[in-house]
Amino acid sequence: MSAVLTRPKPAPRTRPAAAVSEPTVPFAGEAAEMRRWLLTLGIPFAVSAACFAVAIGTGLLWMIAPAMAIGPGLIIAGFIYLSLTCEANSVG
Repeated sequence: MSAVLTRPKPAPRTRPAAAVSEPTVPFAGEAAEMRRWLLTLGIPFAVSAACFAVAIGTGLLWMIAPAMAIGPGLIIAGFIYLSLTCEANSVG
């Protein structure tokens, strides 16, 4: 026999099966909620901004009235609707 000691080779490292799973979308519900908020608040804002731009650009001052009614009115109504129907209010 030989007097030289040899070290045993370590076992190869492998990942557990759970770590090699398919990637999932972790925030699918949050993305849908964000999209709902952006659409509900963004459309009245864009329409109001367009009416205001037409009023400033063309000199038709009567176009400021729809900008003032659509902008704050629908955006406030949208905030109320979204806050009452938000998923953060749901139980579970």
